[in-house]
Amino acid sequence: MNQSSQKLEVSWTALWRIFIFVGFALLLYFARAAFAVLLIGIVLSLGIEPIIAFLSEKLKIGRVMATATVFIVGILTLALVAYIALPILIGEFAGFLAKLNQILPSLPASLTSMSITSVQSGISKVSGFLASINLSFSATFLAILQNIVFIFSTIIVTLYLSMEKNGADRMLQIILPEKYEKDVVSIFRGFEKKMRRWLATQFALSLFVGVMVFLGMFLIGVKYPAILGLLAAILEIVPIIGPVITGALAFVVAAGDSVALAIYAVIFFVLIQQLENHVLVPLLMGKSMKVHPVVVLVSILAGSEVAGFTGIILSVPIAVLVQEIFNYLAEKRSKKLELSIE
Repeated sequence: MNQSSQKLEVSWTALWRIFIFVGFALLLYFARAAFAVLLIGIVLSLGIEPIIAFLSEKLKIGRVMATATVFIVGILTLALVAYIALPILIGEFAGFLAKLNQILPSLPASLTSMSITSVQSGISKVSGFLASINLSFSATFLAILQNIVFIFSTIIVTLYLSMEKNGADRMLQIILPEKYEKDVVSIFRGFEKKMRRWLATQFALSLFVGVMVFLGMFLIGVKYPAILGLLAAILEIVPIIGPVITGALAFVVAAGDSVALAIYAVIFFVLIQQLENHVLVPLLMGKSMKVHPVVVLVSILAGSEVAGFTGIILSVPIAVLVQEIFNYLAEKRSKKLELSIE
């Protein structure tokens, strides 16, 4: 009798755990926008934390004032860059798309590889979408309003998390039950450390590659250097494939003017890749906790399929968090095995 009741008790416990897990998964799905805002806010607060810490601890500025300063300077800088660069980028982007649509069909078959064909197909889809889109005013207004609310909410969450030192840690300690607090906070601190270092490293790599591609394309005479530099900086987050796509686009644009210019563009991208792989990545990643390129690539592809642009933004943080959870569980299991052996 005792054994049967014990078995029944265990089965009910397992069943309740399944119900709780399914309920939590449904909650994440239906409230995914709110969780996306929270996660993006956490990641942004981790990214600006070193600057706020420097202002508050080294320069002895109050943390609230330091946070406000970082936000005001950041917003003004972005507005200034957009005011100066956006007209140039829009003009170059229109010419860039027109140039690609003009050049790609005329390239010899030996030069039109699968990657170039896929780029042309993607551009045709984008152009067709932009040409055929016919949204009503109310739907367009609602979509714009939702994006504004999303961005504004993300800024507010980031602001609140940044005003207090270890704001995300304290938030977790408040909302979590005491039973799970230690494990979750420990996992989050590992995620926090890895994510902050990855953000700093990735920002440095993207900035370097973007600036170098812009200067290189401008100096050798390839058209649309600003767009190519921006694409190189953005696609730097996608390991292996990103630089290849940018190099292929630069090759196609340069090939429209001359074969020699296209060869110079390819040589330049090869040199940039060699410099990045053999100097910058070991120098920067060697001092940080490296996120495996395969993990980044798969998470970006999965995120884009599941949630579009928002999924791309959240893909790496979620992948890092999942990786940190597995590392924590593996470490905890190994400690239990060591204690049992002793």
